[in-house]
Amino acid sequence: MSAAHTATAVEKLESDGFLHDFFSSSEGDPQRSIQGWEEFAGTWSDLRPDTYMADGGKYRLRRYSEFSMTAASGEFELLPHVPYSQDKSVNHLNGGISRSYKPFSDEAVASPVLAGIFEKCGVYLESVRPGESWRAQCFQNRILTSVGEVGQPAPEGIHRDGVDYVLTFFVDRVGAEGGESSVYLASNRSKVDEVQLSQPGEYLFVDDHKLLHDVTGLTLADNSDQGHRDVLIAMFSVISD
Repeated sequence: MSAAHTATAVEKLESDGFLHDFFSSSEGDPQRSIQGWEEFAGTWSDLRPDTYMADGGKYRLRRYSEFSMTAASGEFELLPHVPYSQDKSVNHLNGGISRSYKPFSDEAVASPVLAGIFEKCGVYLESVRPGESWRAQCFQNRILTSVGEVGQPAPEGIHRDGVDYVLTFFVDRVGAEGGESSVYLASNRSKVDEVQLSQPGEYLFVDDHKLLHDVTGLTLADNSDQGHRDVLIAMFSVISD
């Protein structure tokens, strides 16, 4: 990413509270090689059912891991595996309980693509909050849709995640339509923008204090009897002393 592009992106993040951009393979990140990208995307084929869906849905598969990251260098480290939890006030649907998921596979953790994602997020975070270290709570999510079931990427509706910044990084979509992302002012819930993440490496990076976000449901594409949408979610919080 050029210095000019970075400056423009950071200015937008600070003024608007979000970025919609694309990780370009021509920059070498995160698609540092076609093989590396295919191996990273392939780890979504080994996610496990989310058994904590209060709406009874069977449409979400996922894995969860936490990392620490030094923004200035982009260096990151896998943290000991722990359950995921959100306060009920943040997630009225699935919050208030400890949710235990399988961790990221060794292949996903070691992927140069994941390293590229952390490196670029580190550039943004160091620009807006210099000198900080961060915790990244990360999900690999696959949302399914089939005949008679709409897949819900955000079943809790318009929400925030209770962190500082949230990355939604698009990996793949097969046989599915929908999944449009929207951001809203936290102060009055008015819609700011809506985007359709559709290209591998496309992402939305959101200030979780300024904005709320939501994603529309997934339905089957024509001539498909099942479909899915794969994304990486990384939720960044400053590590307090």
